[in-house]
Amino acid sequence: MRCLSQLCWRVWPIGCSPPQPLTLYGVTKLAMEGIARVYAADYGITSVGLRPFVVYGPGESSGIAAGPSIAIAAALRQEAATIRFCGRVGFVYVDDVARLLAAATTRQIQGATVLTMAGDTREMLDFKAALALRTGWTNIKIEGPPLRIPSDLKSDPVPMWLGNHPPTSIEDGIEASITALRDRNES
Repeated sequence: MRCLSQLCWRVWPIGCSPPQPLTLYGVTKLAMEGIARVYAADYGITSVGLRPFVVYGPGESSGIAAGPSIAIAAALRQEAATIRFCGRVGFVYVDDVARLLAAATTRQIQGATVLTMAGDTREMLDFKAALALRTGWTNIKIEGPPLRIPSDLKSDPVPMWLGNHPPTSIEDGIEASITALRDRNES
């Protein structure tokens, strides 16, 4: 039987405090991270878990956090759209998540690795302005309260064994999304 005080150093790195989820969704994700950690310790089953903030890009089209993706597609079609939350969030381009997961499938995973992906952390108004600058379309509204996620978190450092994975800026993510949507529409 293990004593909790002996485990704390393995659960949260020195100088880091445990996440304090503000939603039921966040609490269940944190519980799954604990299960992964125990499986790694007890059975040697390794894993990589990601905590991306607002994932956007082509193909992201449901749920409240899909607002930026929906807005990109609407701006391309020059249709009105509403993003249903405001405030400061971490914009994580969908390919950044895919690249990190793909890297994890080709490398020797160590323990139960969990990484926060804050992406390009900015105000929703910055996203709207970048989208308008790129597309010339300004009929995108922002309504609603901020998401109930911390806006001041930083990305965890990606371990060396997973390689280098810098976040995509919202400008580059908007450009890549537009390119992918246009290619999809031309097919």
